[in-house]
Amino acid sequence: MTHGGAGAIFALFALVVLALPIILVWIFRGVGNLHKRRVIGLIELAILVVSTVLIFTGIGALQSIGFGTASIILISMLLTPIIFKNRV
Repeated sequence: MTHGGAGAIFALFALVVLALPIILVWIFRGVGNLHKRRVIGLIELAILVVSTVLIFTGIGALQSIGFGTASIILISMLLTPIIFKNRV
């Protein structure tokens, strides 16, 4: 990642700081089926970890794929508790 990508990494870091506590609270204290919440939440966290690893590789194409995937999964982590709010 070049120095120009630092602004994009900062935006991803801000999304991580916002989305991670929200999804963890939803996994462990949310409303609905506990098993489904844990499966959905832990899959999202696993995808985020893989995306983060891809961002810090030395190959440009993998960095782009990791950045795009991390952006999408972080936004979905913010929306997941809202989408599954009324599903019991």
